[in-house]
Amino acid sequence: MDSLMLSLSTTAVGMLVVFSGLVILIACIYGMTSLTGRKSQAAAPQVEEAPVAAPVAVETAPAAVEENDEQLIAVITAAIAAVWEGQQSSFVVRRVRRAQSSTARARAARDEQMFSRL
Repeated sequence: MDSLMLSLSTTAVGMLVVFSGLVILIACIYGMTSLTGRKSQAAAPQVEEAPVAAPVAVETAPAAVEENDEQLIAVITAAIAAVWEGQQSSFVVRRVRRAQSSTARARAARDEQMFSRL
């Protein structure tokens, strides 16, 4: 009977230590987020839709622009304007250039950076 009581008290003390450690860890995380000023995405305020989309301007390279490239720039600009339609944004297409061939790691890093901002 003594071994049963000893095992139960050891279990209770262990659970108490674990849960108190978790509570302290949660308190530290909340404290760190309040110090850094970051808010979760769920708590971010909702942006109201603007009645008119922001204008999209295109600046082309000065001399070496072919006619096909101008058409390509117009198509890309129209696609971007269609995606951002109905949202107030200060997004402006300043330059369109072809991406150089790069490694899979570089492409993955670029994709991650682009999609993290959406």
